Amino acid sequence: MLTHIQEIIDRVSNSYGDEFFTKITLALNKVISADYTFIARINSETYSCKTELLVANGKITDNLEFPLNKTPCANIAANTICFHPKNVAALFPEDQFLIEFKIQAYLAVPLVNAKQKVIGLLVALFKAEHKNEKESVALLQLFSGRITAELQRLDYEISLEKKMSTQTQELAKTVKELQLTQQQLAESEKMSALGKLVAGVSHEVNTPLGIAITTHSIMADELKKLKNKLDSNSLSMKDMESFRNNSDSALTMQGENLNRAKNLIENFKKTAADQNQLEIETLDIGQYYHKVISTLRSMLKPQNVTLEINCQDTIMLATYPGVHAQILTNLINNSVKHGFVNNKEASTDTDNINQENKIIIEIKQLAADEVEVIYSDNGCGLSKEAQQHVFEPFFTTARNQGGIGLGMSIVFNLINQKINGSIELKNTNSGARFHYKFKENNSKYNG
Repeated sequence: MLTHIQEIIDRVSNSYGDEFFTKITLALNKVISADYTFIARINSETYSCKTELLVANGKITDNLEFPLNKTPCANIAANTICFHPKNVAALFPEDQFLIEFKIQAYLAVPLVNAKQKVIGLLVALFKAEHKNEKESVALLQLFSGRITAELQRLDYEISLEKKMSTQTQELAKTVKELQLTQQQLAESEKMSALGKLVAGVSHEVNTPLGIAITTHSIMADELKKLKNKLDSNSLSMKDMESFRNNSDSALTMQGENLNRAKNLIENFKKTAADQNQLEIETLDIGQYYHKVISTLRSMLKPQNVTLEINCQDTIMLATYPGVHAQILTNLINNSVKHGFVNNKEASTDTDNINQENKIIIEIKQLAADEVEVIYSDNGCGLSKEAQQHVFEPFFTTARNQGGIGLGMSIVFNLINQKINGSIELKNTNSGARFHYKFKENNSKYNG
């Protein structure tokens, strides 16, 4: 028997997948002198079997599928060894395979996974009476675990490939959408700094893609370890569980970061594409700004910010209300998240630390159809670098805190593209100060 074991090991060494199934089935078929030997998977839903590899008279032949009912294999599905040394066809008269091929003896062992579930069968059939039960059963049992592990590994690889294919398709779709957006931007000339915008997206996407690549490397290492185990014939169910768990964790991390990359590109698309068409309304600008601010108070509370609006007498102007709401929201959010937080962290002056955080908005009418807004805060202000890049997409000083850097670029685009205006940053000794102007729009739609 030891000679037979060594012969089989020599044949299947350094093989896996279809090659392994071919070699192991041929080797077992030979050493136990079977006429037919096959590895089959069980379909629990249809209670049927389909052969993974079928050897007939020493040669590989076409696979077949058959029901388990009223066959000797029915007992195997219950996780029991089945052996009929003779007259098996007479015992199972409805099993056409046994009758047609004049099978006398039948031997089968279950293929059981780590959860103690029977997932397949290892079967040997004989045309003559088979008396060497102990050695044949021992050989099939000895290699059943290795066969089961290979079936599971193959299934897991298929599952892994499907997941990777799905994620790759999603990423490819996102990249295609990005390319389409770039074309739309070029055609509409809505963004002159397209090159910088794409560079910003690339920079942001590199981090999650880098993590995804790293997790791919982890999965590759895990697969290499698994292959080494296979080559050394030392693979165990515990190894398979470890491979499955580690790969699941890596896939989860990879999926999360690919989704993050996808979301970043979608943010780019939202920034670059035209804003939704908004209806023009004739507004009392000062009154409307007060109304918008009343909905943003919750943003001011974390830093105890007070906000003051100074406006001349009633200023009536036809414009897009929604655009002004977005501008104010982004400006205030920028002050709260960057100006006041950094002001407290950076200051060594006790008076400055205890000073009141304040935002002032001044509204002035420059002409019958033009208004100027001066937005200022008494926060920490902007560095020289920030002053140079403040309106560029994806520029942020808080990237390690999750900042993306779209707020001020959105403000810039809204003012320039939607309300016929302009914005500039004014240098101050402290805090941030933005001046923006906009003109009346009497057309039904802008864009």
